[in-house]
Amino acid sequence: MLDEEDLFLNELEKIAIFLLLLGLKRAGSIIELMDSDEIKTIVPRISKLKEVSPEMQKAVWAEFEQLGYEDQMSPSSALGVIRVLFNGSKIRDKDKKNFFNNRTYR
Repeated sequence: MLDEEDLFLNELEKIAIFLLLLGLKRAGSIIELMDSDEIKTIVPRISKLKEVSPEMQKAVWAEFEQLGYEDQMSPSSALGVIRVLFNGSKIRDKDKKNFFNNRTYR
């Protein structure tokens, strides 16, 4: 069952938790495949994680399994599953993009 706080995770927070759950070696091999903009977007999110409840861990893990993640996947396939949260495109901060797209210059 999802906690109320789990319902408010954005895509970047889910990815950060997922990579944390994978462990340093496995997550590192996935991060190595990301481009520099993706790395600049996701690594700070990982470093901001303080405490992730067991319930939240289960919810995030279950979501990535539903997206198609399997333990035996190659790092490139795992990155593909992660990018499903962004409709198959590269990982980006949607809020930041929306901020820049909606700015008006005077």
